[in-house]
Amino acid sequence: MIFLTKDLVVELHETLLADFGGEEGFLNESALDSALSAAQNRAWYEGADVACCGATYAFHLTKAHAFVDGDKRIGAAAAAAFLDANGCVLDATNDEFHAVVLAIAASRMTRDEVDAWFAARVRESPAE
Repeated sequence: MIFLTKDLVVELHETLLADFGGEEGFLNESALDSALSAAQNRAWYEGADVACCGATYAFHLTKAHAFVDGDKRIGAAAAAAFLDANGCVLDATNDEFHAVVLAIAASRMTRDEVDAWFAARVRESPAE
């Protein structure tokens, strides 16, 4: 599995802010480190698959409040980038994915529920 680096996630966050607005900077850089390690830890210690690790990025980055602004955006974008890097896509509309990320942020979905949602929707990318 290909995992996201901190530098890549920070760069992705900066791109999101440039495209959609928001205040730059870290609120809690240690929380970012912890959120990023969660997917690797689940793969190594729980045998988590790509769908589960993608869900972990979405859940933990959204909940971490690592950045001053854009935590929900980076949670969604990082999950999508991780899936793409591993040859997968999320078979859901933008509105469906947006609703899940908002539910994560509002604590209306548990990590297990997010795992199940991703597991039902992650597919291998179609061959080009």
